[in-house]
Amino acid sequence: MIRVLLELSSDAERVRLIGLLASDPELRVVDNAESADVLITEESDRSREDPPLLVLLDVADHFHVAQALRAGARGAIPRRVDGPQLAAAVRAVHHGWLVNPPEPAAVAAVEPLTARELEVLSMLADGLSNKEIASKLGISDHTVKFHVNSILGKLGAGSRTEAVTIGLRSGLILL
Repeated sequence: MIRVLLELSSDAERVRLIGLLASDPELRVVDNAESADVLITEESDRSREDPPLLVLLDVADHFHVAQALRAGARGAIPRRVDGPQLAAAVRAVHHGWLVNPPEPAAVAAVEPLTARELEVLSMLADGLSNKEIASKLGISDHTVKFHVNSILGKLGAGSRTEAVTIGLRSGLILL
């Protein structure tokens, strides 16, 4: 059972989310922060970590999602989320994962990137060369080149810069 606390400015929004959460038998809305496993709120600028925050955003683009995550939220979702999306986001935040929905216009990878490819993509975003990435990861330059080519292929990117841009827009990486 995952206990969810709702701190919202609108009673109508609270009632709507209670209805969405009620359809999932593993989620229960509570009124006490000390007994909550996840807090759903509209404010991402909180300094507390417990319970983890899931922020509702009016505009869930990359900028606003990244801003919420930098402020300490564990996830950010569009305000007009449906029941299954809300339940999935609550579960993910409860299990310690970051919830970062892709922008509507984001390009989806044909194949999902592996954990290592995501790590390499993040280092590409930091401006590291193949040699620097190889050194940090303890692998050969050739292996890094293989990962970079795989990332380019999966994202349909023509360059490292384009891969980073797609990665940022799709929420695969945050700066």
